[in-house]
Parts: sequence; structure tokens; C-alpha cells
Amino acid sequence: MTLQRQVSGRGSVPCSTFPRWTVGTILVVSLAEPMKTGMNEGDTSMRAIFLVLAMLGFALPAFGFGTGAQGCSGDCTACHKVSLSEVKEIFRNIDPQLEVLEVAPAPARSLYQVTMKQGGQLRIAYLDFSKNYLLAGQLIDIKNKRDLTRDNIEDAATVNPADIPLEHALIAGNPKGSKVLYLFSDPECPFCGTLHKTVLELIQEEPELKVYILLIPLDIHPDALWKSEAIICTSKKDPKAALAMLEGSYEKKEVPRSACVVGLGPELKKIGRRLGIGMTPSLAFADGKLLAGAREKEEIRKLLKR
Repeated sequence: MTLQRQVSGRGSVPCSTFPRWTVGTILVVSLAEPMKTGMNEGDTSMRAIFLVLAMLGFALPAFGFGTGAQGCSGDCTACHKVSLSEVKEIFRNIDPQLEVLEVAPAPARSLYQVTMKQGGQLRIAYLDFSKNYLLAGQLIDIKNKRDLTRDNIEDAATVNPADIPLEHALIAGNPKGSKVLYLFSDPECPFCGTLHKTVLELIQEEPELKVYILLIPLDIHPDALWKSEAIICTSKKDPKAALAMLEGSYEKKEVPRSACVVGLGPELKKIGRRLGIGMTPSLAFADGKLLAGAREKEEIRKLLKR
């Protein structure tokens, strides 16, 4: 009898909550050739069975979920399923105010990525395959040095241009331009001032660009509310002067007070929350794409061409 023993090393990663190291033992037993030990064939057969049982006793199993011998190999979703309604119920028990929008496999194994809205803001959390644990935080791609959570929130962020109220918007660029950009800004936000300059440069290079500037005063800027009201008040009579006031505010110049639209500031804040604007500056494009934060000119130009 010929007996061969082979131990595999690190193989394909199974879908499992156990460590991703699998050790398997392959036993090949040939009963056609007696062992050359002087034993008779009856003793040989018994010895072969004993050796097989003993070696299987020391073999480490390869863990995996699923049915049958195949288990779950590369595709975790072949064994783990969850419905949107199921996830909605889980999150409803956590916080009834959470609106679950989508559930999909996360970039990391053994997790679902749950996209939701909370107070009008997009959020992403991670639910494990057992549906017993929730991870709230940033998922970082170490190799590529990327914040995958932030990237996925950005990919999912949209706003319907038809829902953007333009009654109190300032207009920069070509009022009849065929390219439209929506800029959400705060007169006391330094990053807004940076993006404002970038947009002005883009206007000079893009004669068909029309920019709607919507002021969203943030709570962290105590003077932003009355400044927004004063700038909008001026815009009703002199749009160019209103733009100059906004730019002066970015440059830390004095902004004259005005009382013609007192009480508008809180309404502007509500508009921001309703549209999901959680940061200034933010940009919205004609196709509904929403970007948060100051961006480079070429990135904006590229999105305008879509």
C-alpha cells in the first residue's frame, strides 16, 4: 500500500468570520499495493484505516459557510443574503429617523455597506454578515491610501436641480449661458472664498457658464446669517453690488447691514438641510451630481462637460 500526505498552504480565501488562513490535508491511499512490512493483507488493511483516521484527527479543517463540501469560496454573496426591507427594519429599531436608501456588499469582506440619510445628510455604515454588529466610521484602503467611506458618500450624493430654489440666488457669469453650475456658499467660510476665486477664473475661461450662488449660513459662523440677508437684500436692487459684498466678506472687509429681508436667514438654513447640503462650499451640476468642499478648476470643468 502506498500512502501519501500533502498539506496545502494559504489557498483561496473563504467567506468566513475566522482568520483567512486555511490548512487542508489531502490523503491518497492506494490499497492495491501491500505495505512492505511483512504484515499480511488483512493486517495491512487495518493498518491503513488506522493511519487514515489518525492523520485526519490531526488535520486542521478549512472553515467556510454554506452547504455541501464546496462551501463559500470567492463570492461571499453566494452564501450571505440580505434584503433592503430587512436592513430597514434593523435600522428602524436603532433610530426611526434613519432612512435607509441602499444596501450592497462593502469593499471589505464580511460586511454590508448601508447608505442612509439622517437629517437630510448622507451617511454610510457597515453591517456584518451576521447582522448583529454595526460599524460606524471610515473604511480606509491602506494600500491606495483612500477613504472609501468618503468616496462612496460622494458617489451617492445627488440633488435634483429642479428642487433648488433660485428666488434668492445670486448670478455670476453669463446669465443666458448653456452650462449651469450651482454654488452653495457661506459669506464667512474661508474655503468658500477659495472656491469662489476658482469659479471666477472658470467663468473667464468658459463664456457659456452661468453660476447660481446660493447662500447657506452655517451655525458655526455667527455673522453669516445677517450677512447673507444683507447680501441678498442688496441683490434685489443691484446684483453686481451684491457679488462685490460677498467677495468683500471673503476678504474680511466690512459688510453693511440691511434690514429688508430680516428673517430670511433661518429659511436659507432649512433649504440647505432639505437639499442635503452639509458642508460649504458645495457644488451641484446640471446632472444632479453634488460635490462637497473646495475643488480644483479642472475637476469642475470636467464635470461640466458630462
